[in-house]
Amino acid sequence: MKKTIIALAITGSIVISGVVAVAAQNSNKQDVLSSQEISKKALSYVKGKVYKIELEQEKSGPVYEIDVKGTKAEYELKLDAKTGELLKKSTKYNTSNLTGKKIGIARAKQIALNSVKGKIRKAKLDKEDNIYEIEIIKGKYEYEFDIHAYTGKILKKDKEKITSAKKGNVISLRRAKQIALRSVNGVVQQAQYNQNNGLYEIHIVKNSKTYKLNIDAHTGAIINQRDGNSVYTASNGSIIGLEEAKQIALNAVGGVVTSANLDNEDGVYDVEVQSGEFEYEFEINAHTGAIVKQQKESISQTFASIGANTISMENAKQIALSKVSGTILSANYEQASNLYEISISANGYEYEFDIHAQTGAIVKQDQEPLENTAINNDAAIISSQKASQIALSKAKGTVTKIDLEEGIYEIEVKDGTYEYEIEIDAKTGDILSFDKEYED
Repeated sequence: MKKTIIALAITGSIVISGVVAVAAQNSNKQDVLSSQEISKKALSYVKGKVYKIELEQEKSGPVYEIDVKGTKAEYELKLDAKTGELLKKSTKYNTSNLTGKKIGIARAKQIALNSVKGKIRKAKLDKEDNIYEIEIIKGKYEYEFDIHAYTGKILKKDKEKITSAKKGNVISLRRAKQIALRSVNGVVQQAQYNQNNGLYEIHIVKNSKTYKLNIDAHTGAIINQRDGNSVYTASNGSIIGLEEAKQIALNAVGGVVTSANLDNEDGVYDVEVQSGEFEYEFEINAHTGAIVKQQKESISQTFASIGANTISMENAKQIALSKVSGTILSANYEQASNLYEISISANGYEYEFDIHAQTGAIVKQDQEPLENTAINNDAAIISSQKASQIALSKAKGTVTKIDLEEGIYEIEVKDGTYEYEIEIDAKTGDILSFDKEYED
């Protein structure tokens, strides 16, 4: 994509005075609006001060990308460079619209770990941008997250393979022992560095058992851990099977396996088990069968996060509809960020809202033309509220997601134990399919 910067911010003194400095004019482009003309067009859509203008060449033709700062929000606009027509609008509201209380770094870490189950290497708050920056190591990869300090929404997630150049020097043997002892509180019997595979091999004795741990010498991550008195090995000498991994988890807590898969990257089986009122997550070494990690969470507490302390999905939809009168295309609750994501079709545009589930504040609003408005403009379809009622007549619980696609409502309902997926004909209201399974 070819980009020409037409106007760019701005020294500190100019920012304070509110004056926008135009750096250059593209005099060779007689068929596009000037920066002054496009600024006026932008301010006809939103109120504020233009502080950045960029001219880009897209497949459909030249467009302007304009940033406008208002008193309550910042706007990113995309306008047709020839006509000034609004092609897209993104609104980022100031955090004063929220409760004024940050989620805390512990909560930010958990949001990142819910996305990638690994080891946190770094976590800090960028006070200027109100963003928690979290780095996680998992296997051979490093993940970087930017998490909004007020909403908990993941703004950025990058994944990068850790190269030998990036790893640099290895951690000390003393540091490796400390890491091992945090996992198994016993007595170090043996500790050595294996240069061939870049691992520290640590043996710890606890309660007459010997635990063997392999620790990445560059990142400090525990690659695997096994109990020397309870070693599992596959009959073919490679890895244990999926069924055996499930049985190992069930031997630990009983219950029902709701999810199980092999993570080839880390060489572990990820197994989830529901037992009574709790959900357990296991990481089981695929070579030894040792339980490397085990987490326990109350199902009722998980479900309560979309309960009394949050507004309902219907309330969230009404908040969005109070801004734009149209047809709900989709509605979804994101537990990690505590936001409702609502999409509305109206007047040939699709509007997307992020609404804070506790305060009802509109955190973000996007607008862009619809590619296909045939189904969205069809007055014969039932409303999303009616579709939700039909779904709840079949499955009692809470609607956590609703999408309208190709004349079909796809609705997700959760009751704390089960998750239901229901497809409903958007014109007739007939239930087309109904699936029920344990919540993941």
